[in-house]
Amino acid sequence: MQEREEGRRGIGDAWLLVKAVWRTIRGEDGRGRKVRWMLGLLRPYRARVTWMLVALVIATAAALAPPYLAGLAIDKGIGTDPPASSDLNALTLIVVAFLASALIFWVATYVQTYLVGWVGQRTLQNLRERIYTHLQSMSLGFYTRNRPGVLISRMTNDVQALDTLVTDGIVTMVSSVLTLVGVVVILLAIDVQLALVTFLTFPILAIGSIVFRIASANAYRLTREKIANITAYLQESLSGVRVVRSFGQEPRHLTEMSVLNEENREVNMRTVYLNASYFPAVELLSAVGTAAILLFGGYQAINGEIEIGILFAFVGYLQTFFDPIQQISQLYTTYQQGMAALDKIFDLLDTEPDLVDPPDAIDPGEIRGSIDLEDVWFGYGSDPEGDGWALRGIGLDILPGQTVALVGETGAGKSTLAKLVARFYDPQRGRIL
Repeated sequence: MQEREEGRRGIGDAWLLVKAVWRTIRGEDGRGRKVRWMLGLLRPYRARVTWMLVALVIATAAALAPPYLAGLAIDKGIGTDPPASSDLNALTLIVVAFLASALIFWVATYVQTYLVGWVGQRTLQNLRERIYTHLQSMSLGFYTRNRPGVLISRMTNDVQALDTLVTDGIVTMVSSVLTLVGVVVILLAIDVQLALVTFLTFPILAIGSIVFRIASANAYRLTREKIANITAYLQESLSGVRVVRSFGQEPRHLTEMSVLNEENREVNMRTVYLNASYFPAVELLSAVGTAAILLFGGYQAINGEIEIGILFAFVGYLQTFFDPIQQISQLYTTYQQGMAALDKIFDLLDTEPDLVDPPDAIDPGEIRGSIDLEDVWFGYGSDPEGDGWALRGIGLDILPGQTVALVGETGAGKSTLAKLVARFYDPQRGRIL
């Protein structure tokens, strides 16, 4: 019962995507700044992006022409009572226009696809370089607190998810909206009554989205976290494979990896339920809409109120009407995955380095070679008072050319002191000159 309910929730994905995007645009979910930053990555390529949008509009317009031309061919070319009502010249012109629209669609789609790929790869390259540059600026303490595998996942899995959102997601969203608006305008222009019958399916989608609305942002965030955990564990276990083999810990690591894989599967199954049932639901609505059009439109055609070609065009546009809704609903998954990845990347980029020179920092000038530690206190944790200090009130003067040996038991702070002198870390109290 629970799985059935989870699956049925996919019906409202399209409406949920629209609401989620609207909240993002208004900044209600705190992602407006992040989205603007993400779109800023495209700014250096705005000329190509503009041409890509032009090609997308042309391709969409060309894709909307065939059903109308087919209906026109039936009414004006073939006629309702051939050969008496047939017009070969009109039919030839319509067929030429049909082929021309197909050629225009092919050329425009080629240009749009090439430009999307070009801009996407450039953006992906720049984003990875920006993240890597930021990682290079972080202090050693940052790498102590963060697992290397998680950082690798930010550079690979999360960047790829964001690239999918920026390229495929945005393009599909714009194309689907243009197609949907174009179909609505064409249907209203052809026959208002038949168009209103077609639009009766909208309330069903709206009710489904209200009843079965989902808050899947957390689920998609969890998928990013789980795959990052797997990447981190894999990196750590492989880098320490000699130790694992030496102590015979293979069974324990296999068990741990199985647990991580199972957690990843469970989290991803939550998203699978959303997609598994949506396509049958849309097909059902499409079948209901087609039946309504055939019944109502057929009645009008029998009574001579509309021509058969109009009814044929409506049936052709009906699938085109539902395809954008289906594609937008699929984008809800891409949107949530991409935004979850964007959150993770921003968490990384918003992390400030531990070692930051104060505004009043002065040039050290000529290095004398002396080291002065004045009442130095240092702890590795974020709360040294609770986690314990590694060094307490250390004072030490080392003169130029002087050799000093640090002697003490394990954990006394010898390595910590050397790291502070090299400024891998800054002390919480005191200063080092």
